[in-house]
Amino acid sequence: MFEVFKDRAQAGRLLARRLSSLGRDCDLVVAIPRGGVVVGSEISKFLNLPLVPLVVKKVSTSAEPELATGAVGPEGFFVGRKSKKAERTVLERIKKYGGLVDFSRKKVILVDDGVATGTTIKTAISYLRKKNVGGVLVAVPVVAKAEFERLEKIADKVVALETPVEFMAIGEFYRDFTQVTDEEVIQLLQ
Repeated sequence: MFEVFKDRAQAGRLLARRLSSLGRDCDLVVAIPRGGVVVGSEISKFLNLPLVPLVVKKVSTSAEPELATGAVGPEGFFVGRKSKKAERTVLERIKKYGGLVDFSRKKVILVDDGVATGTTIKTAISYLRKKNVGGVLVAVPVVAKAEFERLEKIADKVVALETPVEFMAIGEFYRDFTQVTDEEVIQLLQ
């Protein structure tokens, strides 16, 4: 039976302990807003590393809102299908959350609250590689087993607390999976 986390903060604390030795040589905790910032905040505090956001927005179809057909990141970067609406959302959130960061030669811990299809986090990894990061350690509380194996091929290291074969939605692994607001993200980033 897989663990069901109380909430994102608890998942972040558990993940931080798992990263205690691995994360010491990293420079930044890079969190995908919004849920990833809650998880990343706990890792940032535990490892005493700066927390910065990397805004990536999933692009989906109206028929299947949970199924990603692409993702858009900063500076017009995208993988798969591009969306003007997603691009606008990314730009707005980057402004709200304090702008872009220089990732060049930084070793980063890339965090989200979970990975189902992998589209968002793979877009984030591709963007970071384009920005010449020194290394990408992916850290997530839960990731589908097949996606874990795919991420291992493109990240330097992947750390996950749970890797279920059967996976419907990230929310099924949390008792409280309330939507995170922009205000909460901004508060955590300060």
